[in-house]
Amino acid sequence: MKKLLWIGTALLGALAPALAAEPQIAPPAAPDGAAAGPRAETGAALPDGGDGAAGGGEGAAAPAVRALEAAPPAPERTPRPAMAEWDDAEPVRLARDKSGAACKARMRREWLRIDCTAQSLAAVRTLGASAGEEWFRLDQKNGEELASGVSVVFPVRRGDRRVIEILTGMWAYRGELGISTSFVISEQWLDGDAGPLVSVL
Repeated sequence: MKKLLWIGTALLGALAPALAAEPQIAPPAAPDGAAAGPRAETGAALPDGGDGAAGGGEGAAAPAVRALEAAPPAPERTPRPAMAEWDDAEPVRLARDKSGAACKARMRREWLRIDCTAQSLAAVRTLGASAGEEWFRLDQKNGEELASGVSVVFPVRRGDRRVIEILTGMWAYRGELGISTSFVISEQWLDGDAGPLVSVL
């Protein structure tokens, strides 16, 4: 028994140098010096370097709206546009608009249309104008006395000055109708100005 143990020990001693000389196989190195390990599955890089959102989607810039005072209408006198002509009229930006997006402006030739929405609109009146031709319409539905929308149309020509008031109604005590100012539209185009100044206040 001791002889067999001695022979086994001698064999291990003889094989030790050979085992030490055998090269050790290391795991393959990751490319570019990255740590080796399981490879994570990742999506291909986007061509635009974005986060997956399609180009030209919600983040795309809206088309610019022409400023009325910077690009005034031509000096012409044409009839007031028919209602159907306003369907594809050009939107324009006014000099000032304090309506909080309640009013929108459109242009057809030298005619300007301003549409406003509000609760309980009761009346529209001209406070002063150097030239007439204003046209108003209250959007009254189902025979209601008060409206939820109003359209104001007038020409924009050099030398014009006008102020238009849009009134809101409120039923008061004993069924009396009280009124207050909802919007004021101001337009002026003085002879020395490059373009008209139209505001909604």
